[in-house]
Amino acid sequence: MAILEQNLTTQIGELNEYSDVKIDCPICKASKVMKFPKSVINKARHLTTISLPKGLICDHHFQAFLDKNFAVRGYQKVDFEFENKKDQKKHTDIQLFSENEDELFDHLIVEGNYVGYQPDLKKNNVLKQKSQESKKPGSKRSLKDIYNEFWEFIGDNNSEFKDFISKDKRRIKLKLKID
Repeated sequence: MAILEQNLTTQIGELNEYSDVKIDCPICKASKVMKFPKSVINKARHLTTISLPKGLICDHHFQAFLDKNFAVRGYQKVDFEFENKKDQKKHTDIQLFSENEDELFDHLIVEGNYVGYQPDLKKNNVLKQKSQESKKPGSKRSLKDIYNEFWEFIGDNNSEFKDFISKDKRRIKLKLKID
């Protein structure tokens, strides 16, 4: 028991001891004095590899090699690093606003230096229900629904949709602009 307590006190003491080491970026030559715990260096047999991420000293990610005397023996630039999965998940959770931008601004609250957004939840729920109903594999859609969704891709001579084509104001406007 006494040996364990003695080891704990020396470890705590070592954690409080730091040594200043000047680190230079091997790419852009930016430098910074960093404090390294002596306990980490003392545990290593020969060289200690220290990874310095982007933004700590400069815009480059590189590694430094320190010897037992806290002298920098060399540097190595990092050619490739994997992206953290947690960061990727944050990007994929972002949902883009798919409605008209005017509707976004209609529900924007600006009071002094406070900015908030309060969407019309009733309308959003109705839209979600409609989209879910149209995605059901067993549900049949009417010709009118299909035409309204794909009118841009349906040719003017299509016999299935000729009634909708002749009455469609969007097509008439397009023809007037072209002529």
